[in-house]
Amino acid sequence: MATRRSIAYNMTKMVVLLTLVMGLVLGMVQVVWDYYQRLDTLYKRVGEVVNSIEKAATKAVYTFDDELAAEIAAGLFEFQPINSVIIKDENQKIMTTLVRYKGPLPYRKLSGYFFKERYFFERPLWFQGTTNNIIGTLIIEFSPHETVATFLNRSLTILGGALLQSFLLSILLLFVFYQTVTKPLHRLAHDFKQIDPAQPSISSLTLPSSLANTEFAEVTEAGNKLLRVIGSYLRSKDIAEAQLITQKEETERYLSIAEAIILKLDKHGCIEMMNQRGLNLLGYDPVDIIGRDWFDIAIPPEDHRRVRRAYTRLLNTAGQEKGNNSAYFENEIITKNGDRRLIFWHNAVERDQFGQIEGILSSGQDITARKNAEEALRASEGSLRAIIEATSEGFVIADLDRSQIIDVNTALYTMLGYKREDLFKYPLTRFIHPDDHHKWETRRERARHIPHQSYEMRLLTKSGEAISVEVNASALPKAPNENQHSVAFVTDITERKQQEAHQKELETQLRQAQKMETIGTLAGGIAHDFNNILTPILGYSSLLTSRIPEDDPNHARIQQIAKSANRAANMVKQILTFSRRAEGEMASTDIAEVVKEAMELVHSTIPSHIEINADIPDHCAPVIADSTQIQQMILNLCTNAQHAMDEEGGVLDVRLEETMVTPKMAELSPPLHVGRYLKLTVRDTGAGMDEDTLTRVYDPFFTTKKGGEGTGLGLSMVHGIVQKHQGDIQVRSRVGQGTVFTVFLPVTDIQPEPETPDLNRPQGHHERILIVDDERINTEFLEELLDETGYQHQSFTDSIEALDDFVSYPDKYQMILTDQTMPRMTGDQLVKAVREISPDIPIIMMSGYDTKINMDNAHEFGVDYFIQKPVSIEELTQVMNQLLETEGREEKTLT
Repeated sequence: MATRRSIAYNMTKMVVLLTLVMGLVLGMVQVVWDYYQRLDTLYKRVGEVVNSIEKAATKAVYTFDDELAAEIAAGLFEFQPINSVIIKDENQKIMTTLVRYKGPLPYRKLSGYFFKERYFFERPLWFQGTTNNIIGTLIIEFSPHETVATFLNRSLTILGGALLQSFLLSILLLFVFYQTVTKPLHRLAHDFKQIDPAQPSISSLTLPSSLANTEFAEVTEAGNKLLRVIGSYLRSKDIAEAQLITQKEETERYLSIAEAIILKLDKHGCIEMMNQRGLNLLGYDPVDIIGRDWFDIAIPPEDHRRVRRAYTRLLNTAGQEKGNNSAYFENEIITKNGDRRLIFWHNAVERDQFGQIEGILSSGQDITARKNAEEALRASEGSLRAIIEATSEGFVIADLDRSQIIDVNTALYTMLGYKREDLFKYPLTRFIHPDDHHKWETRRERARHIPHQSYEMRLLTKSGEAISVEVNASALPKAPNENQHSVAFVTDITERKQQEAHQKELETQLRQAQKMETIGTLAGGIAHDFNNILTPILGYSSLLTSRIPEDDPNHARIQQIAKSANRAANMVKQILTFSRRAEGEMASTDIAEVVKEAMELVHSTIPSHIEINADIPDHCAPVIADSTQIQQMILNLCTNAQHAMDEEGGVLDVRLEETMVTPKMAELSPPLHVGRYLKLTVRDTGAGMDEDTLTRVYDPFFTTKKGGEGTGLGLSMVHGIVQKHQGDIQVRSRVGQGTVFTVFLPVTDIQPEPETPDLNRPQGHHERILIVDDERINTEFLEELLDETGYQHQSFTDSIEALDDFVSYPDKYQMILTDQTMPRMTGDQLVKAVREISPDIPIIMMSGYDTKINMDNAHEFGVDYFIQKPVSIEELTQVMNQLLETEGREEKTLT
């Protein structure tokens, strides 16, 4: 792009160059004048020297005195420019000669263009002043050494002075030009920039008073008049446009009733017929025009050849083709009084009954006024174009029928990454995202009936990137036979759409988190009720086991009931862990049995069209683990595998084995260290995953399932469990070839504590126990247990009634067994009231589930021991015995 140069810059350059050139020319003239002056002076000086010795030289020649001649020559050498002197007698015999060499001229390369190395001066010697009796000759050779040096130094001084004067003159001229021209121009330019394009008539140009009587005053006045004229024109533009529409409608009506110019020419271009409209326009009578050559009478001389050539070409083309050949043409005509009118012609070839060409029939429209209006409108559109180019939004004018771009502004083609000219080479659909083509077609059809539309769609940039845009389109008015055009402003809303998508994703995650919180709350309620149900089941199972002999078949059945109830209790624990309502205990564990129990749950939940193969050893090396979380991890991995094989079925392989992590494996997987690990492998033959899914497989809330079929938390939870156990999880998958998850858990040297349940139930000494639980079945179970272990009891299902009884008879009870979650008064409220009366009475609290009280903080509420339901009667009896045998309040509290 060429650098813009201001008028001041160009004028500065021009003035400086002109003044320097002028100074250089004047300096050269002075140098040339000085050159000729110095050369002439040199000749004069030599002549004067010669004149001074001429008589003496004549005497020496006349007397043949060679010595005198030699003295004369020596005397001449006193004059520095002389190089040699020769004196000859009348017979041209040399009487004396004297020569000296002064070397080359100074600055020989430069001075050689102006001076010769030697100049010669020859003077004839006349006898006694006569002019017809030569007695000898004096020849002198001289060189301009001193003249050259002086001339060159003087020339440099002249040229330098001339250039300096020219430069100072240019500065003076520039200053004057700036004050008288550039500064006023800047003022005018500033005023022009302040003009409101929409209302130029309210703007004005100003000029300093110092320039009131200059040409700038005239320019300013003319500019203000022009602004008023433009303003008046803009105000009347709408009227002119309306008049154009009216004129067009009238013209169409005139054509329908033959009010257009109807002209018929023969093959030679002679007028055969013209209607009254044409005659009136041209100003002729029929008798004046019929039979005359149309091109001679009506076509301007400068267009005569072009129009006749087009007429001949139409006839020749029609002669080669059959049918009604027609063509459109536009040219000026001259009326009788010399006016010029621009006519738009529709020409059709006329044939006779045999198909031979007779001539041309033309229908003409006088479009002079319309053309003038179009030119005026085109000029006004320049301002509109400038406004459109200045906007940051994309702007486009499109032909909807041809789906073609007609015009765009810089913002739009910059937005799409194309050059301006490239946008006109392709249809509009090339720049629209393929998935939005149907939307574009729908909007294009609506534009024929709806004048204004606003909608969103996606466009494609040159690089293929999809961008979201908002389109505000308006259909332009059109004539019946014209294509439908539309103008539209296009706004890039990609960033806004991304923000909306991000906001929507955050809302989704928030809803999911709220759902999980709701699930956790529901899980807590289920756990409480379920544990209350399991408490009597496990309690009565334990009581029956001790009462039925081992050889009785019912003994084994009762143990199976207890085992199922314990599994149900563990499931409740898993639910609480999953909902983050309970934390498991990390301990040295032989997880082989944990995996087997988890696989039993998997067998009961996975459909039969999926085959399950489990390779689990009876025992394995211990790991520090939370057995509940390990079960949860296995269930999530197997459930994930099930979803991958739901449609086609497949095989699920689960394998547990011990392995050794090598240094190379540890280097490739930083969470691993060299040593022994348990390796759990879960393999499926499902659909597999692509690379993009593999990179996000552990992201929270990421799921490939359909909406409503998954939370996106399963594998994220598995990853968290593995990290908590200081292990690592790896995944391999290919689309169509299934997926393999491999979990590494570090082996520990700590052996698991053996489970040695103490079936011995300590006996009481008829102490009276206060039992408080809102579930009647629980109080009945506890009553039967206490009867069997040597205690007395009093039970209540209403905590307020129990408190009233304790207040009335505080010394009647030696211990209190209370539930936590009860209507009217909760367990911790009951404990607080009891402690005000009897600070030292042992209190054991039992609860199916409570978010406030647990084993760690029970003592803060005045509870000596907290038991999580379902209650183990062995644990309960052991604790009761310890608390009753402990003396002192501080010593009674168990930790």
